[in-house]
Amino acid sequence: MYVLTITVLPIIVSSAVYNCSNVVDNFLFGQGMDRLGYTGEEIAVFWGALGQYQLLFNIPVAVSNALSSSLIPSLTRAVSSGNQEETNQRIAAAVRFSMLIAIPAAVGIGVLAEPVSNLLFAGEDNSLLIRLTMAGVFFSLSTVTNAVLQGLNRLDVPVRHAFLSLAVHIILVEVFLMIFHMGIFSVVFANILFAFMMCLLNGRSIARYAGYRQEYKKTVILPSVCSLLMGTAAWSIYKGLVFLCPALLSGGRLGMAVLVFPPVAVSMAVYGVLLVKLKAIDEKELKEMPMGTRLVRLCKRIRLM
Repeated sequence: MYVLTITVLPIIVSSAVYNCSNVVDNFLFGQGMDRLGYTGEEIAVFWGALGQYQLLFNIPVAVSNALSSSLIPSLTRAVSSGNQEETNQRIAAAVRFSMLIAIPAAVGIGVLAEPVSNLLFAGEDNSLLIRLTMAGVFFSLSTVTNAVLQGLNRLDVPVRHAFLSLAVHIILVEVFLMIFHMGIFSVVFANILFAFMMCLLNGRSIARYAGYRQEYKKTVILPSVCSLLMGTAAWSIYKGLVFLCPALLSGGRLGMAVLVFPPVAVSMAVYGVLLVKLKAIDEKELKEMPMGTRLVRLCKRIRLM
C-alpha cells in the first residue's frame, strides 16, 4: 500500500495542478474583469468562448494522454533493465509521435478555425472563438514529457515543475489582464506559456536523468514543413469551395459540413504523403504506430515506399 501510494500520489498531484489551473483562471479572470468594469454577462460570454476554444485544442491533447499512458510501462521496463539505448528510443518515439499529431492539429485548427467553429457551434456569434482558436497552441508535448519523467522513476519532478509553472502562469494572467488589458487572451497566452515552461523544465530534466538529446529534424522541422503545406492545401480547398458555392456559408450546419470535411480529408492525405515522401517517418517507425502494418502495406501498394 505504501509503494502504491507514493507511486500514484505524485501523478495525481501533477494532474490536479493541470486541472486546477482552469479554476484559478476562472477566479482571476472574473475578479480582474470585474475590477475593469465589465458586467457579469460580458464576463460569462468571454469565458464561454474560452471553454469552446479549449474543446477544440484539447483534441490533440487527448491523443497525447493516451500515448502517455501506454508509454510508462514500456519505458519503466527499459529503465529497470538498465538498457540506456532502449530507454532513449522509447523517449524519442513518444516525443515524435506526439509531435506528428500535435503540430498538424494546431495548424489545421488554426487554418480552418472559422468553418470548424461555425460547424460545431452553429447559430452563435463565433467571432471571438475564431480569434482564440487561431491563437491556440497545444499541451501535448508537456503531457508526454510528464509521462517520460514518471517512467524514469522521477515522479516528484513533474509535480515541482507544475507548481512552478502554475505560479508563473498566475503572475502572467494578472499582468496580461490588468496591465496590458488583453481580456480573455490573457488566459489564452498565459496557458500557452504555462505549457511552454513545462516543456522546457521537463526537457532539461529528461536530458539530465536519461542522458537524452532531442533530435529536431524529424521530430519538429519536417513535421512542421509538412503541416504548413497541408494547411495551405486545406485553406485553398476551403476557399475554393466558398468561391464555387457561396450559398453553403448560409446553409447552416449541413452547409458548413460540406465546407469542412473535404478540406480535412484532403489535408490528412496530403500530410501523410508528405511525411513519407520527405522521409519524416520510415517503415520501421510507421509499423510502431497504431494500424502501422496496414499503413505500410497501403504505402507500398500506392508506391510511396
